[in-house]
Amino acid sequence: MESHVIGGMTFARVGNSAELKQVLKDPWFESETIIFKPNWVTTEPAGFTSSDTLRMFAEALDSHIIVTESLHLGRSMNLLKKGMNFNVGGKVVNWDWLLRGEGWRWLYDNPDWRWFREEGHWDQILKEDKKFLDLYGFTDLFQDYDIEYVNVTDELWNNRIADPTEVKKHVESRYNPVHIEKMYEFVPSRLYEHKGATFISLARLKQYATFTLKNMFGLIPDPMRPWWHGPKNSRIATSIVDINKIYHSLFNVYGICASLKKTAVTDSEGEYKAEYMGRYDIIDGFGFIAMSRDLVSLDSTFLALSKEIAEIAESVNVKPIELAEKEGLGKENIEEIQTAKRILGHWVTKP
Repeated sequence: MESHVIGGMTFARVGNSAELKQVLKDPWFESETIIFKPNWVTTEPAGFTSSDTLRMFAEALDSHIIVTESLHLGRSMNLLKKGMNFNVGGKVVNWDWLLRGEGWRWLYDNPDWRWFREEGHWDQILKEDKKFLDLYGFTDLFQDYDIEYVNVTDELWNNRIADPTEVKKHVESRYNPVHIEKMYEFVPSRLYEHKGATFISLARLKQYATFTLKNMFGLIPDPMRPWWHGPKNSRIATSIVDINKIYHSLFNVYGICASLKKTAVTDSEGEYKAEYMGRYDIIDGFGFIAMSRDLVSLDSTFLALSKEIAEIAESVNVKPIELAEKEGLGKENIEEIQTAKRILGHWVTKP
């Protein structure tokens, strides 16, 4: 096992849970309860946090573990290939239509998901979510380690929320107010009960830039988030930073970006094709982990280390990192970035 500590960041190559345990030295990992927010936006091979990765953490930690994530249409067509149909302006469309183009733009002007909740889609997406958990090994994992699963969307749509006035007080005692007041209603009461616990943003290392700050964006409950992106990603930086301010105010938020098992590597002639990355191949046993209490520092370092940066990196990573630093969520350290580039080289892109 190889590991390096650079400032407040730890970078390591680990092959099993015993080695992982050796690098999880921060006192925050001794929290009685640890909440994990994985990256479950897609079901593309090596494109989401796997049950094997979460199992390694469960084996390495002695805490009670909660896994939390919102619903997302991108991972929710495991039973119905295109999702449920519905009518828009006399045209029959489906969930798949919402994922891109015309459907994505339609959601800019129709951000209220009441129709989804009231027309049977909610029941269907919960069935799809259960299938996702069953199909990819999460149901067995949760049973094996007594892991609690908190579905953010389902909790909030059932009005099981923390008192927004209390959330607001916590946030505004540390940071500037959020831009959209409704965001104070986005904390499930089941999570709020563990206020002060360690909360891990467990980002999935991919060969396009999306790291620990951006991973927290998934705690916004909408099954698709075009409105929170805004046209041409005009709103995404404030959305990412605001949801981070909320959770940083309530928990000890810790950033981890990992690819402990299968990892996607860009290859123009690769076997697989992803929505944003294009063609790629998969490497087994990549064994990479990077972590820090400072998500701004960690993510800015990742941007510097990454060879393959998608065209959307400026709006969905660079700007949120810059805004997060201005809002007091962390600090970029140029000297540490240069040290990481010198020591780690191509760790992020090569096994």
